Amino acid sequence: MTVVRCSQKLLKRLHLPSAPPEPPAAGNPLGEWCADIDFIDRQPFALLMNAATGTVLVLPARAANLRRLHEMAAEQLRLLFAACGIDGPAAHAELDAWRQPPAYARNTNRSLVASMNQRKYEAWTQFAWNRLTAFEVAMRMLETPFSRKDLGRDFHYATDLLRRHLPDATPRPPATTLH
Repeated sequence: MTVVRCSQKLLKRLHLPSAPPEPPAAGNPLGEWCADIDFIDRQPFALLMNAATGTVLVLPARAANLRRLHEMAAEQLRLLFAACGIDGPAAHAELDAWRQPPAYARNTNRSLVASMNQRKYEAWTQFAWNRLTAFEVAMRMLETPFSRKDLGRDFHYATDLLRRHLPDATPRPPATTLH
């Protein structure tokens, strides 16, 4: 099961209580995800970020889309794995975990909230100035440096962290270039 820690705005949009009960530990290989909602040209989009790797998913977030959020996340993550050349049992386990509705909880990690706000601004910039699609924005986010205290003071890239967290990933040539 995947655990998604949401902002208050997203919890409200999902029609969940502002303080949902704490879910059990995540059972997927990449661990917990955090999520927020924002609007670009009056269109809602959800931004999901994996806490361990900094991988970002950018998905449409109208009411009908929110009911299928887990399905859309699984599909976009599958395409990102393919673009990065990541395949293997752990990658398939992560995708399988996303095919079921996640457990939602409130995001109380201020560091992740700050990272999400920065990623939302970057996504807004890509939408507004470069006119990219949601998937193209997610692909660009793979090139954005990510840092965490437990990883040391250096910056890391989501693709490298994905390969590290999915150790049985079978390398294969990327489907597309990241640039």
